[in-house]
Amino acid sequence: MNNERSSMELQDKPKQKPDYRLEALDDELLLYHPNQTTIMYCNATASLVWQMCDGERTIGEMIELLSAAYEQPEEIIKPDVISALDEFCRHGAVQIGDKPTSGKSG
Repeated sequence: MNNERSSMELQDKPKQKPDYRLEALDDELLLYHPNQTTIMYCNATASLVWQMCDGERTIGEMIELLSAAYEQPEEIIKPDVISALDEFCRHGAVQIGDKPTSGKSG
């Protein structure tokens, strides 16, 4: 029941942490922090999820918007959105609500 991957709720509002950058390099989208050595490779969906992490939009709203944009059912889009957010959280790139989401432990 205490599964890290399911700790997000659809009403949570993810917010980008400062200084992270999304850059295009050839056909890859890279999310990184200039003071860290970790780089995350993002597909198009993850890139859109990142751009919607404004602290105002809920996870549920992100899923609805991407479902409409890709013309896919929400149950198809939801796992991709949750997976992208999970990866962002693991690397400390986003904060969800008041939950600390740092990939660094010291």
